[in-house]
Amino acid sequence: MTYLLGIDTGGTFTDAALLDESTEELIAKVKAPTTHGNLVVGVRGAMANVLAQLTDTDEPGTLIRLVSVSTTLATNALVEGSGEPAALITLGFADTELARAGVGEVSDSFVCPVPGGHNAHGNPLCEVDLEALDAVIDAHADRVSGFAVAGQFSVRNPGHENQVRDHIIERTGLPVTCSHELSPQLGGPRRALTALLNARLIGLIAELIDAVQSSMTDLAIDAPLMIVRGNGTLVADSFAVKRPIETVLSGPAASVIGARHLTDIADGLVIDIGGTTSDVAVIIDGVARTTSTGALVAGHRTMVEAVDMVTEGLGGDSEVRVDTRADDGPVVIGPQRAIPISTLAVSHAQLVHDTLDRQLREAPKAATDARFVVPVGTGRTGHDDREQAVLDLLDGSPKPLAALTSTGLAHNAVARLRARGAVAIAAFTPTDASHVLGTYHLGDEAASGKAAEVLARQSRSNGAPMAESRQAFAQLVVDDVIVKSADILLRAALAGDDLGTPAARDGLEHSVLASAGLAQHRGLVEVSIGLGHPVVAIGAPAAAYEPLAAQRLATTAVTPEHGDVANAVGAVVGRVRLRRQATVSQPTKGQFRVHLADQPTFGSVERARDAALELLIAELTEDARQAGTIDPLITHEWSEKVATVENKEVFVDGLLVVTATGRPTLD
Repeated sequence: MTYLLGIDTGGTFTDAALLDESTEELIAKVKAPTTHGNLVVGVRGAMANVLAQLTDTDEPGTLIRLVSVSTTLATNALVEGSGEPAALITLGFADTELARAGVGEVSDSFVCPVPGGHNAHGNPLCEVDLEALDAVIDAHADRVSGFAVAGQFSVRNPGHENQVRDHIIERTGLPVTCSHELSPQLGGPRRALTALLNARLIGLIAELIDAVQSSMTDLAIDAPLMIVRGNGTLVADSFAVKRPIETVLSGPAASVIGARHLTDIADGLVIDIGGTTSDVAVIIDGVARTTSTGALVAGHRTMVEAVDMVTEGLGGDSEVRVDTRADDGPVVIGPQRAIPISTLAVSHAQLVHDTLDRQLREAPKAATDARFVVPVGTGRTGHDDREQAVLDLLDGSPKPLAALTSTGLAHNAVARLRARGAVAIAAFTPTDASHVLGTYHLGDEAASGKAAEVLARQSRSNGAPMAESRQAFAQLVVDDVIVKSADILLRAALAGDDLGTPAARDGLEHSVLASAGLAQHRGLVEVSIGLGHPVVAIGAPAAAYEPLAAQRLATTAVTPEHGDVANAVGAVVGRVRLRRQATVSQPTKGQFRVHLADQPTFGSVERARDAALELLIAELTEDARQAGTIDPLITHEWSEKVATVENKEVFVDGLLVVTATGRPTLD
């Protein structure tokens, strides 16, 4: 018997699942903590533990035919605003165009305009200014971990992007992301944003892939390594490492595939509640909806094809804060992930308990109570003096936040280090609340209880304590998670039915009718809101929250037996699927241009289309080989736009889309 090994590396847990290669039935599973300071520890531990369940062989690694990985790391990085610093070189865009796409809102990044770019027919606006490009390289090469390049109409002519990419690599050796390689769609400013985000994520995904490869070597596994993309398809590791942005929503996409594999749901919603995010997808006729406009994560509208997800920063390890001034306070949950107090106390019991005991004795209560700073060792950039001072005080070990942030400037330094991945915050989380209420048992439950009591004693705006007891405070947190989960499910369902605008759906919590409907209000007015189909709830915390969230929506929640590792299951039951496309235009009468790298021109639409098809099949076949499948099934679609001029149809442009699909090659 041979096996398929699926792995999901999430913000909190790394899951591993073994499936029988021939039947795709689950044979063994394991959950292990994700070790953010050194991913290889958690990955290798999960892989080794699941292989150890194959007791009928001394060399279980030799029985593995495929390893496939899904991950929420890229999604979590965008939600939390973290990543490596990068520079975006733009060619031919106006500042206002880039601003509307949100390019300037990406932290730790530099936007650098250089003359260049093309028009809609693929003709150069001007030549690339290499002197200006060199000035940008000299100014930023030592400050960034990679570059992104985005040119006006580069999908019609990628020449300038390729020229800039080659020049940067020759000068610096740093990785470069070209926007036309990530998306063939028009909409240059959003392609620029997507390329910039990709450049910020390269190091993160490379670290994960290195961890898995190292673990495979240690465990004597000689098999292909695949990565799940955000649309649920698989690609080889060497393909994915250059395009980490395509792994945004990888974990949720795998969870949908896994949920379909573990249940027989044909229509409904799948919610995957993990450590950092809750992700909801719509299933219609057994197929997950994909987004036609690009994945939206943490306010960033990318141009990455993905399962159409509603993603919110709400999970078992979402940071809980007390803020009586917040609109949705006094308990504020997320969007940032924190290390649960119960988890930190396992490895640093004396520090956590001594600190919490002291804070229980002291008054008044401070906003820094029950919060710790933990060095995680993933910051790869230089630090300013205040940031370095914080790291020096940490000296490689966790410390109470209050001991490091005596001034506002020091507090800001901790925030910057956190955004860069150099430190993490340990704080009270919904996981800790579940410990206090006795519905979850994994970690130091006593530490969770003390932290809950510290926060319960915080003062409301009227001077009264936040809660009467630690249990009452924990229930406040859990109740808020349930309400927020129901809101997320309802927004996803409304989007699935194309009801309302995104802005209206996002404002549900402020809608009197929505609130009354969710409460099934009966009075002078009767208001009811519910879901017409069941919810499949997966993820480790799902059983604690989602049945009650579904009940609030007048439906039921299905929690499959192995739903806690649905992502890892979904990681190995997907397929490789790649697309390439080419536009054919008529820049002058009777001349039809194929907008690919060499810009060939032909005397008829048919000849241009056939030439484009031949070129795309050749390119896509090579792409498929690099992505991990040989002899894929190739299909194509051709569509034309025409205009009527003086009662005659005139060709405007044509679009050729070629798709390659296949199972990963296991030999």
